[in-house]
Amino acid sequence: MKKGNLIKKMFMHFFIFILLISLTGCFETISNFDVDPKVRRANPYLKQIDVDNETLHAYAINIIENCDTTDSACVLNSIYRHIVEHYQYISDPEDEEVIQSPYETMSKKGGDCEDLTILLISLLENIGINSYLVLTETHAYALAININPSSLWPYVEESLITQVEKDNDKNIRQLFTDTLSLNRKSSWYYGGDGNNLSESFESLTFTYDLSSNRPIDLYIVPSKEEFNAFVNDTSFTHFSGCQQRTSDLSNENCSMKTYGGIIVHNPGFRPASITIEIEQYFKPSFYQLFKNNSISTYLLNDKQSVVLDPTAGEYGYPGYDANVTGEKIAFNPHTKEYFYLD
Repeated sequence: MKKGNLIKKMFMHFFIFILLISLTGCFETISNFDVDPKVRRANPYLKQIDVDNETLHAYAINIIENCDTTDSACVLNSIYRHIVEHYQYISDPEDEEVIQSPYETMSKKGGDCEDLTILLISLLENIGINSYLVLTETHAYALAININPSSLWPYVEESLITQVEKDNDKNIRQLFTDTLSLNRKSSWYYGGDGNNLSESFESLTFTYDLSSNRPIDLYIVPSKEEFNAFVNDTSFTHFSGCQQRTSDLSNENCSMKTYGGIIVHNPGFRPASITIEIEQYFKPSFYQLFKNNSISTYLLNDKQSVVLDPTAGEYGYPGYDANVTGEKIAFNPHTKEYFYLD
């Protein structure tokens, strides 16, 4: 075969090959993004993010059942808190990088920072909140796009105070039960000395269930000194809105800023038998316990984006930033477009 014909034939074969792979879409696997070293590093993680899945959508819907689905702050906080409360950090085996799908992480109830972030982003995307994957040299987390930070604070406060209550239940909720026998015209006091609450507490609330075979008087007072004044039949300070005369009292409450208490008085001429149950609830002060907290955000495409670190633990919250140093790159899981975070 002549050399010219051979070259022409080789060119025709090459042309047919190019035509075939272009028609089958094979060129789509070779893009500018795929040859970018930043995207090449992110690709294994981005491929595990599932943004459109019925199972994940149903799971997310169940998590946010107490939210108005149009309230993105409530939805975001609920999904995030579910991850930090129900999933454990599990590191990869030594010298081995294992990348779990959302379903593997759900099955194991844990994973490392990349695995938990993949699940978090997948759930948010399936519920309509766009999120980016953030990679650093040593860490992975997420960004929730177009979230107003100020609207998150009420949900952050509620979640963290609930966690404090859960971890300190015996100190925050103190229960007293007893059966009293009060002689005629006698009184009984339960409570504190009236000092101001420590800065860690916002208020003290009394909730009580009481039953008596005689009508009795009940007063809520800010200190034991007021009880002494009451016993000595002098003027005393009490919360008039909480005053009761009853023989059957249930689920009432009264709040104060001091270590106050309850006066039970038998005003009659016959002894009274009283069964009483009192719960003291010391409400933690969010702004004292978490006064140094702030919600960390970035501006991406002119939209406020909130940091979401799923490895922050049970005292983590949307906007918690571990202040990881070094280069931070946020990847769009849909387009692979990425941004450097300052």
